[in-house]
Amino acid sequence: MMKRFKRCDTPLIFTFVCLALIIFPIIYILFGIFNQTNESTEFLFKTQLKFYIKNSFIILFFTGIFTGIIGTFLAYFETFYEYKFKNFFKFTLILPFAIPSYLFGYIYVDFFSYSGWLVTFLRQNFDIRVHFDIMNIYGAIFVLTLAFYPYVYIILRGFLKRFPQNYIEASQNLGCTQVKTFFKVILPLSKPAIISGMTLCLMECLNAYGVPNYFGLHVFSTGIYKAWVGYGDLNAAIKLASILLFLVFFIIIVQKLLQKPYSITVTKRQKIRAKKLSKKSEIAVVCLIFLFLFVTLFLPLLHIFIWLYRSYSDINLISLFNLSKNTILLTTFSAMLIVVFSLFINESLRLKEGKIKEIATSFANIGYSIPGSVVGISMLAIFINIDKSMQWLYRLLEVKATLFLTLSPLVLVFAYMIRFLSLGYMGIQNSLNQQGKKYYEASLSLGKGKLKTFFLVDLPMIKPAILSSFILVFIEIIKELPLSSLLTPPNLKTLAFEMDRYASDEQLALSAAPAIVVVGISLALLVILNKIKDK
Repeated sequence: MMKRFKRCDTPLIFTFVCLALIIFPIIYILFGIFNQTNESTEFLFKTQLKFYIKNSFIILFFTGIFTGIIGTFLAYFETFYEYKFKNFFKFTLILPFAIPSYLFGYIYVDFFSYSGWLVTFLRQNFDIRVHFDIMNIYGAIFVLTLAFYPYVYIILRGFLKRFPQNYIEASQNLGCTQVKTFFKVILPLSKPAIISGMTLCLMECLNAYGVPNYFGLHVFSTGIYKAWVGYGDLNAAIKLASILLFLVFFIIIVQKLLQKPYSITVTKRQKIRAKKLSKKSEIAVVCLIFLFLFVTLFLPLLHIFIWLYRSYSDINLISLFNLSKNTILLTTFSAMLIVVFSLFINESLRLKEGKIKEIATSFANIGYSIPGSVVGISMLAIFINIDKSMQWLYRLLEVKATLFLTLSPLVLVFAYMIRFLSLGYMGIQNSLNQQGKKYYEASLSLGKGKLKTFFLVDLPMIKPAILSSFILVFIEIIKELPLSSLLTPPNLKTLAFEMDRYASDEQLALSAAPAIVVVGISLALLVILNKIKDK
């Protein structure tokens, strides 16, 4: 009996051991707040901490508001109204997700510069001399809004597709106009979805490193990087990371409190009947959406190709090929590892209910809410200590590198696991929940083992979810900059790291080649993801 118990629980025990390893770096950073403070750390906190807090809150507040408004507007009109080019907009409005936020920053700084399109056009054609300086906190809010609105739009769009048509009809029968129905019925019931999307935007703002760094803003992500790379003060970096972590938890608590009063039960209901807009309203909506799409997709893509045209003679194709190969191999390996681990966790919890499943799900999901700079600095601190304790072994094996593990790709892959496990886990879990347990339990009752049942029953049914999870994780990893900046080994540069280097050297045009690879791959994968979702 004991043997059977152990044998049955081995996968579950292994799952919790692995999940414990994943949350350990987060706990390590939390306790970092109690580390002893040295003089350089005290100086940094006295002179910079107030700016980190102030700037971070300003960016969070305004970016959250703007992404919420834009995402709600786009999702609402797409769901409840018919207008020209609706299917085209539906397909293209998620594509800006393929463009990293830091690339938006580089593009719009160049666009509004003295030699940029807009200023040059006004100067040459109308003799209007203007100076647009967006390298400030307001410019950062503008750029981050363009980059992160898809989170609100996608989440709310999915929610509104299941919105009860009878609620709308009841409102209209009571004499409410469409505008009143939106504010009195649709908006209150949509608050959980809007808040979820806005929360993701806020998390991404805290995670953003490229835009604040390039714009010269003092926020937590740049402060952590500066403390470690600029001053070599790991203790200060850990303390800043722990404060940022408490800020993340505060946002999550506020999200839960705001979502609590609003809920809607999803049952079988009539499909939403979209109304035809009047001619004037249709023209206004189409023009607004097209203008927004131009700003978030067409202009950035065109700008990248202009950079490419200007810099093609300076591009080292062999270097670009090696850089792309290394990035794609690293990203593919990391994404596959995350998906495989997500499958293992979900299968080990397949028949579990209650607290065990809740705890495992919480552990698996926590990483995505943690900024990359926090994960990165925790990885550095932990692996530097491991390397220090392993010096005797390195001497025995005649390993010359004193930071053998810290400077290996292993650390970066582990960091990706912590940060993006949630994307793989939730996609697969949702698919398994939709399939239910009857086929799984039927297979077990016929004498098939769990492994055989997985390959014969679960795997064929959740293949689309596995592919979707892989694509989402791949896109997030290939765009990721904070982890790349902190953890990329000297002999393994990534495309994101290279773009950041060119931007730091004020060679924006040279960033076109790596940008084309990142954006091109991400766009292609988003198209595939769209087709999977439509099936």
